[in-house]
Amino acid sequence: MDLSAEIVTDDWQSTRETVRERNKYMFLNPMISDVSFLVQDSTKEQGMKVALPAHKYVLAISSPVFYAMFYGGVAEQGKQIELPDCDSECLTEFLRFIYYDELHLTANSVLGVMYLAKKYLVLSLMRRCGRFLEERIDPNNVFETLTQARHFREKELEKRCWFIVDLNTKQCLHSPSFLELDQAALQSLLRRETLRIEESELFEYSMRWAKKQCEIEELEVSGINLRTILGDALYFLRFPVMTQKQFAEKVVPQDVLTDREALNVFLHFSTQNSKPDVPFPFVPRSGRPMRRCCRYSEAPSSHHWHRPPSNGTGRREETLFFTVTTESPVYIAGGRVFTRTFGLSDVESRRDKVQLWIKQESPPEKVLGFVEGEYLPDNSGTFNGDGIDVTFKTAILVKSGMRYSLRCVIWFSQSVTSNKNTPLKEVVCDQTKFTFENLYYGSHFTELMFYTPWSA
Repeated sequence: MDLSAEIVTDDWQSTRETVRERNKYMFLNPMISDVSFLVQDSTKEQGMKVALPAHKYVLAISSPVFYAMFYGGVAEQGKQIELPDCDSECLTEFLRFIYYDELHLTANSVLGVMYLAKKYLVLSLMRRCGRFLEERIDPNNVFETLTQARHFREKELEKRCWFIVDLNTKQCLHSPSFLELDQAALQSLLRRETLRIEESELFEYSMRWAKKQCEIEELEVSGINLRTILGDALYFLRFPVMTQKQFAEKVVPQDVLTDREALNVFLHFSTQNSKPDVPFPFVPRSGRPMRRCCRYSEAPSSHHWHRPPSNGTGRREETLFFTVTTESPVYIAGGRVFTRTFGLSDVESRRDKVQLWIKQESPPEKVLGFVEGEYLPDNSGTFNGDGIDVTFKTAILVKSGMRYSLRCVIWFSQSVTSNKNTPLKEVVCDQTKFTFENLYYGSHFTELMFYTPWSA
């Protein structure tokens, strides 16, 4: 006889079979609550507060800070704790994670949740917030995230934001949020050695920023006001590395330099010896170093592969599958393709048309980047030798443990060779392990080009 069929109960414990389900039921539930948090109500107007109930035991087993607060030698005696440094949305997500390991982060809440995780030493939640941000920072929102990171004093997140700015400087400066930076952030930007942008373009963006600040402060857009707004940031612009034409046409008309400063820069351009002192850096920005993951242990060896058909045009297609294992963000810059063309006296006629895709193969599958163009073979690779560096306009974030592919199509008009060496299955570069799948003889992909924060 089945006795359980005769048992009738409305107890909430009996209908929730797992600890997670029972904790979820107690989330924000005043039942047997022995503490509450008083915070700003994010759904109401400024100044309105709300009390969120909680349970000391659940908090204490998740956080050493809460354990010390509630069960330590100087335990908190009050039943209500006021938190002036967060709002109800952020605290709700923080508690949701503590109670039943679920998280509903948004762009608005993630930094506040990360702040609470850091404050109460919930390290697993800090890592979740960090991954959320890493996957969503892009040139369009990087300065918004940077501003929040500086506000919450999240140094590691700030470094990641600057990393994105270094890789995609022009795209980042083109975003509306660039114009909302404060003067200190602009100065930090202009001081960076690793930006990837022409100095004349950087000056133009700086002028856009200064003119926007004049508009906000209701000042006339004049040379003296622009200079005042820029402040010390002006002296981190590298006018001497511009061409004389760029300086004359783009900088001088803005009237932000004194006559003496402008004259000394012109003299710097025109004199070979005993150049005048200028208060501006005159060494070009270096850019962030790009790393190369070479798939071969020795220099690629030529192997005659194909002559184009009678119409004079050949086509080769190849797909490389790879996975990265890393604790730090990795951004794929592009791939190097081995190609060599023989019997040509005119170097320009050696150009090959190339298309390159990068795709996330792990669900959800999606194309992350595409580029096409005509390229000349060069000697830029790890072992020198003829090849083509094909780079995306924006470096592509790849996640640890996920499967990706690079697909390349090459059109050529002359007899070409491919690499006859057998590639390596695993390569460790700059604290990042690359694992490759297609290891067949004759592969055209010789290198993956990438950036990491370690490449500083």
